[in-house]
Amino acid sequence: METILNTSLFIHVVSGFTALLSGLIIFILKKGGRNHKKVGRVFFYAMLLVVFSAVIVATLKSNLFLILIAGFSLFMNYSGYRSIKNKSLKPNTLDWTILLLGTVNTVLMIYSMNIILMVFGGISVTLVIGEFKTFIKTSRNQPIPKMAWLKRHIGMMMGTYLATITAFIVTAGPRTSWYEMIQPQWLPWILPTIILTPMIAFYTRKYVKN
Repeated sequence: METILNTSLFIHVVSGFTALLSGLIIFILKKGGRNHKKVGRVFFYAMLLVVFSAVIVATLKSNLFLILIAGFSLFMNYSGYRSIKNKSLKPNTLDWTILLLGTVNTVLMIYSMNIILMVFGGISVTLVIGEFKTFIKTSRNQPIPKMAWLKRHIGMMMGTYLATITAFIVTAGPRTSWYEMIQPQWLPWILPTIILTPMIAFYTRKYVKN
């Protein structure tokens, strides 16, 4: 059991650093180019490893909080990457399954009454509702905005990277002197969302032309 835990922690740290670095590179690269796509795949698969290693660690340590955060990240990471592969946004069985898991995860985050999970749960509510509306429309062959797939891709992938930055801050932060000065203690979990959410809106307006 100890070996599984240590191996999972190692994978989690390495994949987390890879996701953090590749996400930063994506911001610098020309959007939509070959390199953007290559690094984007690295980020996607690194985040999958982050999520699954986190679930293993959290399960072994009976940490429901970490499991719910991992579920939230998986929902955004899959949905954002899937938009590139399925620009019609017409869902298949796996799409519905991920959405169902995202819905259950959202309910559990809000029901936890943990202020951090409730904030992320509130964000997830809007994402889940949006997904349901889009899937129902495309399943019925009803029209959706032409660039809806790109809007979904930008929002979900940047949201995933935001989660990566947050995880880095709350993990590495306690090792620094300034971290203890931040009050209340839950603020480092929420601050990246407050600061970076406007960037998501900016990039969405910049690249999405409906």
